[in-house]
Amino acid sequence: MDELFDKLKDGASKAKDNAEKIAKKVAQRTSNVISQTKLTFAVNEAQNKVKDAYSEIGKIMYKKHLDGLETDEVYSELLEKIDKLMDEISMLNDKIAELKNSLKCPECGAFNTVDSEYCSKCGAQLSSDEEAEEDVEIDIDEAYDAADDSIEYNIDEDVITIDPKKPE
Repeated sequence: MDELFDKLKDGASKAKDNAEKIAKKVAQRTSNVISQTKLTFAVNEAQNKVKDAYSEIGKIMYKKHLDGLETDEVYSELLEKIDKLMDEISMLNDKIAELKNSLKCPECGAFNTVDSEYCSKCGAQLSSDEEAEEDVEIDIDEAYDAADDSIEYNIDEDVITIDPKKPE
């Protein structure tokens, strides 16, 4: 009988040792996964900081362009493209504001609700009630014509879909 208990004791001891080995392996693998995740997060954070730095370089170059300072010929084409896109964005935002029945502040360009008397951004006085009540006619075709040629607009009654064109 003692022999049976000794065998059970040895078996239990081996099972305990194996369980400890497995637990150590699981703990090590978990630690590795956590370390890898932390490192991946750090890499992504550093990459985002690089993107922010690139963006800041671009903003500085564009500001130089707006201030009339001379820029390299390589950048000039890109800066002019940004000018056109900024004009397009502004025009499209104006059309959106008209559709939403919003008022554009004459001082800062922020959009406000029609019933606003003062701009919510800069505090400038907005147009009088008579001007706000005027019916606004929107020329959507004009907005489409001004939009980038790389976008295709499909109008189907009340639904407008925007599909990017494939590069040629």
